[in-house]
Amino acid sequence: MNKSLHQLLELEELTPETFVLHFERNDFQFKPGQYAVLRNPETAEGREYSIYSSEQDERLSFLIRKVEFGDFSRYLRHLTIGSELQIEGPRGCFVLDEDILSGHPTLLIATGTGISPFHSFVQSYPELNYRLLHGVHFPDEAYGRDTYNSDRYQLCTSRQEGTDYFGRVTYYLKENPVSEDTVCYLCGNSDMIEEVTDILEGYGVSAENIRSEVFF
Repeated sequence: MNKSLHQLLELEELTPETFVLHFERNDFQFKPGQYAVLRNPETAEGREYSIYSSEQDERLSFLIRKVEFGDFSRYLRHLTIGSELQIEGPRGCFVLDEDILSGHPTLLIATGTGISPFHSFVQSYPELNYRLLHGVHFPDEAYGRDTYNSDRYQLCTSRQEGTDYFGRVTYYLKENPVSEDTVCYLCGNSDMIEEVTDILEGYGVSAENIRSEVFF
C-alpha cells in the first residue's frame, strides 16, 4: 500500500460545510470507487475518504464535509495551499466490474457526500450506462451536479421543494420501480442502505446485484 506526502494545490468551497481538497497526484494509482486514508503527518491522526477525482485526473481530490465536533474535518478545512498531507492507499473493492463497463444498466444511489465514488465512476468512464439518484437536504448540496448528464441525474431534496423531487431517495424508489436485472451501487449512511436494499429486493433485484459502501 502506498504512503506518500501530497501537497495541497486548491481548496474548493462548495457550501459552508462542504469542500473539495485537490492535491498533487504524485503518480498515486487507484481504481474508481476506492478510498484512501488522509493523515496528519505530524500527529498521525487520519480518516478514510473516497477518492472524488477520476482515474485520469492530474490531481488527487477528495470531497469533505466538515462534521460538527469533528476535529479532523476541521483540521482539513483549515489547511493552507502548499500544506502537505500523508495519503495512504488505495483501499477498498467498491469498484465496477467488466459487465458494468461493457454497458450493463447500473443504478447509483447516494446520500450526501456519499456521491464521491460515483463522481469518480462517471468521470473515469464517460460511456457508463448509469442513472444516478442523489439524496440531500437542500439543493446547494447537489455536489458536482453539472458534471453529470442531466438525463441520468435525479436530485432528491428532503427539506426544500422546487428541485427534481421533493422527498428522500427511498420515497422516490417506492414510486419508481427498478428493473430486476439492474446492478445497484449504494453509498451513504447505514439506515439508507438498509432501507434501499429492502426496496430493491422487493423489486426482485438479487443480493449479488446490490453493492454497498457505508460512508458514515
